[in-house]
Amino acid sequence: MALVTWDQSYSVSVSKMDAQHQKLFSLINRLHEAMRQGQAQAIVQDTVHELANYTVTHFRAEEELLRRTNYPEFAAHQAEHQKFVAKVQQFSEDVKAGKLTSSISVLGFLKDWLAQHIQQTDRSYGAYLNAHGVL
Repeated sequence: MALVTWDQSYSVSVSKMDAQHQKLFSLINRLHEAMRQGQAQAIVQDTVHELANYTVTHFRAEEELLRRTNYPEFAAHQAEHQKFVAKVQQFSEDVKAGKLTSSISVLGFLKDWLAQHIQQTDRSYGAYLNAHGVL
């Protein structure tokens, strides 16, 4: 059972970013399923670690496109990314240390932040990047 399902309302009209956002959804859904099934701590830990690493990879790619096209809201966009990465890395550390007390709150945060960030912040760059030849 998926926690979050990709649909066109999440499209930013940049194919590479849409594909990466879909991967992030997949990782959140995998984490949700592992936690829902009470899978071993190691599986949850590996999934959180993969999510943390992929988030950094995705944000770097997105920021490179924004930097390359001189996106006017780049600094604010990057600051949002930095806050999210710090939060996900803290989740990862908490899972490793066995201190993750509420998986529901972690999943809720991840789902809500990602959906809001894509549908509001990221969608605002789609037309800009398209106008600069990034499809």
